Amino acid sequence: MRGNIGYCQRCPTELAEKHIEGRIRQYCPSCEFVVYLDPKVVAAVLVSDGERLVMVKRGVEPQMGRWAFPSGYVDRGEVVERAAVREVKEETGLDIDLDRFIGLYSLEGNPVILAVYSAHITGGNMQAGHDAQEAAWFPLNELNDLPFPHDQQILSDWRGLI
Repeated sequence: MRGNIGYCQRCPTELAEKHIEGRIRQYCPSCEFVVYLDPKVVAAVLVSDGERLVMVKRGVEPQMGRWAFPSGYVDRGEVVERAAVREVKEETGLDIDLDRFIGLYSLEGNPVILAVYSAHITGGNMQAGHDAQEAAWFPLNELNDLPFPHDQQILSDWRGLI
């Protein structure tokens, strides 16, 4: 369970582990500071023209080389909706306006919380960005082999909203 944190943030004591609040957590045996590891927030966007979705061929792990929704990490202090717009621009070259919030998705034991939005294009030219190998339109009926556990549920939830 030991994370990347080796020493207390408050005093120079090596961290230990113990059962706290129903989980094994790192804590400082000297000052009793408890380490709560924050989840990582990811924003994903379903950019649609009504019949197709913009997809990116991932240029980084996990799932490098697979087609996925444009997505990426939210920076500390960044508004999630702004991160969603930024990630679409960085990965596809497209300018978008968010239409609606689709949902939050997470898995037990996985530190990622995924916030998903739908959007429409307002400008830009589609071209793969720095962490995407390609960007392209995919017909909705060709979205069967998606790389992440929540992807089919996200599509189902989105279809229920449109």
